[in-house]
Amino acid sequence: MPKATHLECSICKIRYSSSAINNLCTCGGPLLVAYDLDGIRSRWLRREVSNGPSSMWRYAPVLPAAAASIVTLGEGWTPLIQTKRLGKRIGADALWVKDEGLNPTASFKARGLSCAVSMCGELGIKR
Repeated sequence: MPKATHLECSICKIRYSSSAINNLCTCGGPLLVAYDLDGIRSRWLRREVSNGPSSMWRYAPVLPAAAASIVTLGEGWTPLIQTKRLGKRIGADALWVKDEGLNPTASFKARGLSCAVSMCGELGIKR
């Protein structure tokens, strides 16, 4: 059973197939992926999460790409760093920031692009 049930326009709510090549909605709105969360919940148990790889693909059961389609440079798994002085300055007792500079591209965009390129391969998009 596919994880994604359909794509849905964030503006006008028109639905599109999740197995077809899509870009923007006809109204120009971005398409959001809808998932069969009940199906995923019944097949992927919380205790299994820690058995996944040390990358964003640990969460593959809730990402749209199939395991055979994954294209990765090891995105994700960047550390959280406690920022005590900044936290104190703004009144937060436990402020943490994510160091996305350790991704292969040195950007938070690495995760989204890994997923997007994986989906392109799955859908047969070459360029």
